[in-house]
Amino acid sequence: MKKLYLMAVYAILPASFLFAQASSDTVVSVKYTNAIGAGAGFTTGYGLSYRYIPGRIGFQANFAPYHDKQSDTYSAGVTFIYTLIESKTANLFLYEGNHYYYDSQMVYYTDSTKNIQTTDTSHITGRMTESYVNNGVGFGMEFIIVKRIGFNLMAGYAFYDNFRSINFTGETGLYYKF
Repeated sequence: MKKLYLMAVYAILPASFLFAQASSDTVVSVKYTNAIGAGAGFTTGYGLSYRYIPGRIGFQANFAPYHDKQSDTYSAGVTFIYTLIESKTANLFLYEGNHYYYDSQMVYYTDSTKNIQTTDTSHITGRMTESYVNNGVGFGMEFIIVKRIGFNLMAGYAFYDNFRSINFTGETGLYYKF
């Protein structure tokens, strides 16, 4: 009889923890997985930004287009994020950033080899185009300013100008979470 009683206690006790309800005093923390805002960085790109972090792993996308008669400039960045520590006031994470930059501008210059004398044709028009990829890794801190607004600072190492040089990098962002 004593063995049957102990077996019943050992079977019911763990089950009672499974069906126990949280008290009304318990505050449930809401985790926001989406965020929009503005970001700027050498390896993350700059412009309007969207973040999606459903768990420990997430991503961020930045994009800024500019076009007029004289120039075209585009910045596009995709950043991968791995969250290390989460708290109510700050988060610590690792990041890997990829930034594509394109700039094309109309340039005017004088061609001295053709000895052009008139002002109408003394300038030759051309386009100067620059494009490159920056890639970087580092760590970042997100400071929770208020419940749904986070300010991000990131630092690390970056390969600049299509992997031609390496140096420190800095990134930042301001996000509204939903």
